[in-house]
Parts: sequence; structure tokens; C-alpha cells
Amino acid sequence: MMRSVGRNESCPCGSGKKYKKCCGAKEAVSITHVIEGEVDDLQKRLIHFALDYYEDAILKGFDDYQDYFEIEEDQRQFFEFVYTIWYSLFHELENGKTILDNFIASEAGKIKRPKLKQIMQTWKSARAIAGEIIDVENNVLTVIDGLSSEKLKAMVTNLQSPYEKGAFFVGILLPFDQMHVFFPAPFDLPELPLQEAIMFIKQKSERAGYESPQEFFTDFFMEIMGDLPGIGGMVDVNSMEWELPVYKEVAERLKRELELLGEIPPIVDLGIILWFQYCEKKQKRIKNPSLYAASLHYLLTTFNPMKSPLTQKELAERYGVPVGSLSSTYRELDDELEDEIRRVIEIAFEEENDSFPAVPLNPLRGPSLTEQVMQEALEGIQDQNFENMEELNEFLNKKLSAPTPKKEQKTNKGRAQQLVYNAMEATGDRRSILAQEALTLDPKCVDAYVILAENADTYEEAMMLSKKGMEAGEKELGKTFFKDNKGHFWGLLETRPYMRAKAAYADALHQLGYTMVAIQEYEQLLELNPNDNQGIRYILFVAYLEEGKWVAAERLLKQYEEPTANGLYNKVLLELYKNGFSANAAKMLKDAKKANPHVIPFLSGKKRIPMSLPEGYRLGDESEAIIYAGEHYQLWEKIEGLQKWLKKQ
Repeated sequence: MMRSVGRNESCPCGSGKKYKKCCGAKEAVSITHVIEGEVDDLQKRLIHFALDYYEDAILKGFDDYQDYFEIEEDQRQFFEFVYTIWYSLFHELENGKTILDNFIASEAGKIKRPKLKQIMQTWKSARAIAGEIIDVENNVLTVIDGLSSEKLKAMVTNLQSPYEKGAFFVGILLPFDQMHVFFPAPFDLPELPLQEAIMFIKQKSERAGYESPQEFFTDFFMEIMGDLPGIGGMVDVNSMEWELPVYKEVAERLKRELELLGEIPPIVDLGIILWFQYCEKKQKRIKNPSLYAASLHYLLTTFNPMKSPLTQKELAERYGVPVGSLSSTYRELDDELEDEIRRVIEIAFEEENDSFPAVPLNPLRGPSLTEQVMQEALEGIQDQNFENMEELNEFLNKKLSAPTPKKEQKTNKGRAQQLVYNAMEATGDRRSILAQEALTLDPKCVDAYVILAENADTYEEAMMLSKKGMEAGEKELGKTFFKDNKGHFWGLLETRPYMRAKAAYADALHQLGYTMVAIQEYEQLLELNPNDNQGIRYILFVAYLEEGKWVAAERLLKQYEEPTANGLYNKVLLELYKNGFSANAAKMLKDAKKANPHVIPFLSGKKRIPMSLPEGYRLGDESEAIIYAGEHYQLWEKIEGLQKWLKKQ
């Protein structure tokens, strides 16, 4: 019988070395290779198990993923394989378990080697990783996890090609004794800058409401896999045909400053594209390129979630320009690029035909059902590479038609906001129940107060609830935010809950008879957002007439002059209140009738205004007439002799 050799004894081969340093080491290496092979085989068995028992669910999930990211057919097999791995390890089934859990339960009794069984049990701690390869030794990589800064050793069981030191990579790690093993291998992107890629993931995590970037990356591994190759900037300032050298100088200064602040390339690209379009439109002589670069930089902050948002004062100091000049130049750029910016933000969310939301909009309404998609789309703008505005528009349209599947929110704030979105899809008491649940999770959830105010039994209760929401919104945004962004509020998505709450508060005051106080609130809303996406001007006009404020009403009509029933018939109405049945009033009425003749029968009493107003209208259509008459009839009926006068016209 052969005696076993102790690890610290002399090796029987006669080398003079200890057994553990000689033949014992070779034996250990041999066993390690055996286990490596068994681990590789175990990975393959997991894939087969997943496809044997869960193929339909996996393929359905992958089809949703493929539709969203438009995977090319020649890439399908690779992404489908990676998706199967991710789904098997991390996706919870209806019973709360994963495919991996079920695989372990099925295989545990079949594995004879205790070491292998122990390794398989640890796979429940699988993790997604993004980082840098810092060393390569045979099939073992030393890597740095960019999200946690951990230094790890990880084995590649099937090393097909060499990996470069310093390369960025993503992958999935499984525990393997004292180290890790890739499942199946790291996916390296050596041309992608490491810090840029890690910052991209962290920013996405923050916007998604995750406290842990690692947890976010694990949940959205497939999405990030699809996004990462395209996050580098694609717009080349040098290759663009600038009309004047100074125009290129502005673009270069803007690019340099944005990159120094760590803004991701798509933001930089968007700024350059907008500047190029401005130059094509204006052909302006520019004496101070830094002034235009600073102004354009600020313009970007008004409709993009920036990594380092700066105030006008801070940007003026950074670029070395007067803050007053920056402010006026910014307004010039904003006015000139209004259409381009509007298309970036809203084109996918506006109707393409002449059907519009009913106006005035009810200020008690919560967030629109597309607002959640809009937020995702704006984030998505930063995840893509666009060479021109046409590509941006195409992306936004696709985003609306094929929104990302909803993901579980990880913070109370995120869960509360999701409950608000759910409430907007609900009816009856369910809306209030969901809003109350949202406030339980996040007492500062402004839109929850708006929904509760909408469903309040009395205007007094609505006033109280909307005021709470408004105050919560004010605190959340902060005084500096109001000062820096006054005039552009609605373009910043984070302001909208506050704007809704303030409109709801003003409406409740108005209904309770506190009209002068309500007017102040309405006027403040228009100061914050002169574009008036909420339709505040229509309600304010009514309030002005109720209080006899003719000058203010006339100023409002001039500020928002429009060839619609609201604009033209309100001109007639104001003239009648001021000067009675004048010749000017008759002339104005003819112009109004040309725009929409259907209004007169409702104002004269020939037609009865329906109890329920239409949800939308077409310009010049009876639907527009019904909405106008329904919102303004109480003002028209106060005019003595109106019916007789209308019959003569």
C-alpha cells in the first residue's frame, strides 16, 4: 500500500523540493483544470436547462428587447445567447425564484464532486460587471470593477482570443472558489474610454432612481450592452463646413468646456448640431465667440438633464463674459432655435394632424400618460449618437411608438412616481387610493397632491391639497432654481408637478371667489412659462373680465394673439365689455365668424351647449365652438341685448 505524501515533506521524485512545490503542485493544477472544465460544462448545462424548460418565456422577453433596440439579424444569435444567460441568472419567475434556483435544485443531487456542488451554490451571487482589464495571465484576467472600484481575478474557461490590458469590458461574473469565472466571457470594447463608459452607467442609474449603480447595471445589463458601443461622440467639428472660422471657434470652445465638465458625448454633439443650424440660419458676425459658446451652453441646460448644470452667473465666470450679455444672447439663441429645440423635446409627443387637446386645459390634471415616455426619451437622447436633427426626430418617434418595458423602481421616490402614473391610467376611487399610497412612500410627491385635489369633494379641500403640493414642489426645486430658470419652466420636466399644483391651487381660489389672488397665481405661472403649455392664458382672460381689468385683458390678448376661436371671439368680447356694440365690435365679429362660424349658434341660444365638452377639437370645427362657448358663455350672457345684436350681424 502506497503511503500518502505530506505537503511539506520532500518530494519522492528526488528533486529536493517540498512535495507541495513540486509534484503536488502539478497534481493541484491538474485538479484545477478538471474543475475548470466541469464549471464550463455546468454553464452549458444551465443554458440547455433554461431553453428546455423556459424557452418560450425567454424568447418572448428577447423579442421585446430586440424590437426596442432594433438588433440586426446577424447580431441576433449573439444577443439572444447573452440574454438567455442574463434571464437565467437574474430574472425572477412568477414564484419569485430564478431559472438558476431551479437548475441548482435539479442538478445538486447529480453532482458527485463536493467542490463543484459548492461552487454551483455560490452562483446565486452572480453579478454584472463593467470595468477595466489591468492584467492578463493565460486564461486569468485581473480586472477593476468600475462601479465598485474592486480589484478581482476572473477566469475565462474558453479563451478564444487575447484581451488587451487597459481595455473597457462588460460581463457577468460567477463566484469560483477564491476568485470568479466569466459566464461566458468578458465582452471587451477597447476603443471605448473607460471613465466615459462608467460615468454613462452611473448617470443612467441616477436618472432611473437607483441608489446602487451595481444593482441598476445588473437589472439593465442587456440595455446597457446595446447602448455602450454608441455613447462616443459622432459629430466632428473639423469635418463640418463652417461658413466662417469664428463659427467653428464657438463650437470648439463649447465642446471643450462641456467635455471638461464631464458631459456625455451626445450632449456635446447636440450642442454642436444646434449651433451649426443657428449659423446656417443667421450668418451673424460674431465678435466674441466665448459669449456665444457660453449662451449655447446655458441653452442646453434648459432642456437637458446635465451632469454639471451651471447658472448663468457661473457660466459667465467660466467663459469670461458679462452675465447680462450672456442672458440676452441666450434669449436670442432660444428664440431662433425654438423650433429645433421643440422638435428635440416634443415632436414625438404632439399629434401630427390638426387635432389638439381641449383648451383651456384643466389645470387639475395630473401628468400626461406620455410624460413618462418623454422622460425616458430625453434620457435616451443622451444614449445615442446623432449626426443631425432628422436622426433625433426619428429616434423620438420610435421611442413613443415602442416605449421601454416598465422596470421596477428601486427607491421610494421612484415607486411613488410610478404609482402616480398608474393613477393616471386608473378610474374612480382607485386614482385617490394610488395617490395616497404614493404619499405614504414619498410625502413630497407633488403630483399625488394634484390627483387628490382633482378628486376632492369641495373646492376648499382642493385648495388645501393643491397648496400642499405647490409648497412641496417649491421646496424640492429650491429658490435658486426659480431664479435661474424663470421663463423656461415647462421645458424642464422636473418643474411640471409644481406647475400643475400651482395651477390647481389658482383654479380652486378662482372657484371659491378669491379671484384677485387667483389672478396673481395665474400671472406667476405665465412668468415662469411664457409659452403657456398649460393654457393658463384662457382662464386668466376670464378672470380679468370678471374683475373688470380691461387693460390687462387686452395686454394678454396681444401677448398671445392667435387666429382661433379663443383669440378672435375674446377680442370681440373685450370690445363689447369696453365699448358696447361698436362698429369695431361688428368688424371683429366678422373676422371671428370666418375662423369658426359654429360659435354664434351656441352664443345666441340656437344650439344648446352639451353637458360634456369634447376632449379635443379641430380648428374651425363645431368641437372647437362647443369648447369655447362652454368656457365663456357666462361672460357673454351678461351683455344686455346680445341676442338681438348677434342676429343683425
